[in-house]
Amino acid sequence: MSSYQLNRFLFDLKMNEAVFQQALNNLSETTSRYDLSAEEKEALMAGDPRRLRQLGAHGMLALYIMRLNPDFKTNIYWSQK
Repeated sequence: MSSYQLNRFLFDLKMNEAVFQQALNNLSETTSRYDLSAEEKEALMAGDPRRLRQLGAHGMLALYIMRLNPDFKTNIYWSQK
């Protein structure tokens, strides 16, 4: 299993506003564009950065899954890149 696609998605989530907006609207559809394992997709849907790290996601990129959590959307830290 390669972690490239997982890190690519997380990087795109951080840097590409269109991917971020698409993921907010439909995470499952957005992740289907990447070659991710079922376990990686489950971890993304769960929004669990620790689990993503165990699957090979870079520690800093893994945190960006939390941007999709409604509780974090208004946090000043997550509104910055």
